Amino acid sequence: MTYKKLILTGLLAAATLTACTTETTQQGRGPYEAPEEEEPTATPIPTPTEEPIDPGVIDEPPEIEYEDMEITIENHRLEAEDRGINGSNEFPYAYTTYQQLILSDTSIDQWPDLYRELEYENLAVYHDALQKFGDAYEWADQMDESIRMSANCCEADTFIYRADERMLCYGTSYYAMYNGPHPTMWRTFTCFDPQDGKKLELSDVIYETDTAKLTGIIWDNLVAEAWGDDFDPDEEQERDIRSKIEDIIDNGDLVWGMDDKALLISFDSDALMSYAFGPFSAEINLEDYPDLVYEWYLPQECSPVGGRVSETDCETESWNLTDILNYLSVLMGRE
Repeated sequence: MTYKKLILTGLLAAATLTACTTETTQQGRGPYEAPEEEEPTATPIPTPTEEPIDPGVIDEPPEIEYEDMEITIENHRLEAEDRGINGSNEFPYAYTTYQQLILSDTSIDQWPDLYRELEYENLAVYHDALQKFGDAYEWADQMDESIRMSANCCEADTFIYRADERMLCYGTSYYAMYNGPHPTMWRTFTCFDPQDGKKLELSDVIYETDTAKLTGIIWDNLVAEAWGDDFDPDEEQERDIRSKIEDIIDNGDLVWGMDDKALLISFDSDALMSYAFGPFSAEINLEDYPDLVYEWYLPQECSPVGGRVSETDCETESWNLTDILNYLSVLMGRE
């Protein structure tokens, strides 16, 4: 069979198959008709039965009820092994006292970030006390025996002014006697936000950042409380003291704290006037200045802080001069 005959035979077979298919369709269900395509219908949107939610309105989280903060103040003392003051071996050459704050277990559970930051702060306080003690010990050791009349010392006394869920504030008063004719006295305040453990700056707490206005508020309270009727400055004195207060504020050196009623301000012995006048402090009543402090940091209702603070005396640490100087050398090199 030739190639042409093969093609013709194939075409004949295809025609016969088509005819059979058509006949079968007609004898059965009739000719095939494609169904008409229906237009798609949109799915109906249900009508809301409630008011739509405004994405800009967020329900505030439920207010947490905190138990009152409880704190223990640990009293520590560093003391020189060398003894002999004014011909007596009863007193050491030098000593230093310091305090550390310990939260109760319940307070740790409520404010874990505050606990963490307090642990760092306690370590920093210990290192600072070691430095003060080392200086006092070394100076005392260099003194002539005949003039070593009293121990070189730096005494610290810590007091908690406020402890609630918005602020922990404590102050430490220092009394230092280092081979001088008279002691040096000063105070510090430390404030934390218990929610995140952040150490607070004055700008975190008060609205009033204008130096002149804040100076005026401090001046009015110093005149009324710290000096009273015994102090009547002339214009030059007032201008000089105001200028010193402004410089302290601008340099970020204002010593401040807060209790349950007032903003507390403190100045060192010679910060504003001569040393003989001593340190000055003022309490700025928050009721008299309702817009001074951010609302978040206003005192919260809780039981008196004095009833939630306990104290304990820890064992005295005795050091010899060589060990403390070597330790400080390593410590300062690391820092």
